[in-house]
Amino acid sequence: MGITFILFFCVAVIFSMLGLGGGVFYVPLLLKIGLPFHEAAAVSLCIMIIMSVTATAVYHSNKLIDWKIVLFMGPCAVAGAVIGSINSTQFSEKLLEILFGIMMLLSAGFMFASPEEINQPKPKKFGFIESRLNGITYFINLWLGVPLFFLAGFIASLLGIGGGFAKVPIMTFIFRVPSKVAVATSSALIVLTASAAAAGHFATGNLNLKLVAILGIAVFAGGYAGSHISAKADKKYINMALAVIMLGVSLWMFYRAYT
Repeated sequence: MGITFILFFCVAVIFSMLGLGGGVFYVPLLLKIGLPFHEAAAVSLCIMIIMSVTATAVYHSNKLIDWKIVLFMGPCAVAGAVIGSINSTQFSEKLLEILFGIMMLLSAGFMFASPEEINQPKPKKFGFIESRLNGITYFINLWLGVPLFFLAGFIASLLGIGGGFAKVPIMTFIFRVPSKVAVATSSALIVLTASAAAAGHFATGNLNLKLVAILGIAVFAGGYAGSHISAKADKKYINMALAVIMLGVSLWMFYRAYT
């Protein structure tokens, strides 16, 4: 358990810097120590709440969270998370492991991309909300955001991950949100979606509260450290290293599913 504690701390440091929940590593680590997939997903969601609350507090103090996105997109992601968690047991472990591997491949691809951060012209269509943070003006596309965030919440809940793998790319590539703002806002959104998903998993009896308490201490410390570093860090090299690791995790999940 000591090595597991240290690993979870390290994962929390890295993923809080990137605005991701860490479930992409928490779930495989929990599977490795012998938990069934549904229980691993539930435990992962709970410890992500602890990490993300810590990171959100730090990001808010640095004025990096776009609360407009949280207000408009948060309920969509929560709705998806609730539906996903309640219906999680309808999906086999093998199917979930394959889906997890696919999500990791997509996440790795996005890690290599860096969209240009420039001021966006005001759209002429209805359904866009203007925001300006970190010196950049951008617009929230409600037409695309509502269904995409719902889907992100649904998949994240099924797999026991925070959904940052989808939310950060949605914000940076579609809304053109500055990367640091997207990372900070993703942490706030993960608090909402992970809480809703964890409640659903608790209702279905998948939750190991003793393990949550032990690992929660590790991710609390890691989330605090990582979010402080993130406010000033250049994430280019972290993204590239993480993308390579994600490729390895995706291959392991595919191997696990088929063996």
